[in-house]
Amino acid sequence: MRKRFAVLDLGNTLTWQHRLRSLPHEWLDIAARTGSKFYAAPETLAALEAALARVRTPLLFWGAGDYHYVTYARLRALRFPLTVVLFDHHSDCASDEDGIVTCGNWVRHALKLPWVACVLWIGAPEHQPLPHERHPRLVWIPLRRPPANAATWLRSVLPTFDVYLSVDKDVLTPEAAATNWDHGTLTLADLLAWIACFRQHARIIGADIGGEWVLPPGHPFPTRDDLHAIRRNEAANLALLDALLAPHPRPFPRWPKQKPTGRRPPVGFAASGTARSHPA
Repeated sequence: MRKRFAVLDLGNTLTWQHRLRSLPHEWLDIAARTGSKFYAAPETLAALEAALARVRTPLLFWGAGDYHYVTYARLRALRFPLTVVLFDHHSDCASDEDGIVTCGNWVRHALKLPWVACVLWIGAPEHQPLPHERHPRLVWIPLRRPPANAATWLRSVLPTFDVYLSVDKDVLTPEAAATNWDHGTLTLADLLAWIACFRQHARIIGADIGGEWVLPPGHPFPTRDDLHAIRRNEAANLALLDALLAPHPRPFPRWPKQKPTGRRPPVGFAASGTARSHPA
């Protein structure tokens, strides 16, 4: 049976999502290493890239928001022009002066990859990037939902037809998801509308989803309150899975079996300066 997605359960946060795990998927495991939470030591990044090289599905669930740098590890293997679409309550584009990749600056590292044309940041319509987050190719989108003229608007804002989506569920309201970070203001319906927009008017060549609930230190088993949070996230994950993998004229492509060599990917998964904002 074809695997529908891959799971890299960093932080042991997807273990209790039984409905999600009951679906056909690839389960990835890497040994616990020093420097894996919040930041990626060089050996951690190397282990991640080795594990991700075995993934044959374009959709990845990776666990808690503390590990969002997983997206950077994925992008390093994609050697063709693309636009990253980031759904996150935070820009993840902090300073990287020390050269270490973290959950808070992986976007700035990704923007150094020559094949990443830009990063569209959706999910913080109430505030612009702070001075230390600004980058000339970080494009802040101050919208909760796609505009009515979505096709024309996307042509004006997307530098490439191929897009990679990265979702941190802290972009959602507390009613829609539970994370260990502060929450955004997008509803699940808002996020699903954005995914439908990109499926219809661009080509999604890959995606990842994180921002899971983290159990308190020293508590290997969830309490009743923990389980309520986990079920809320699982419902959001299943809705996102359906939105990304539902039948579509441009279906999600198979993930490349080898590192790309400059060629474009197969037809679709669905069909320091200042940050720019892009109005509707």
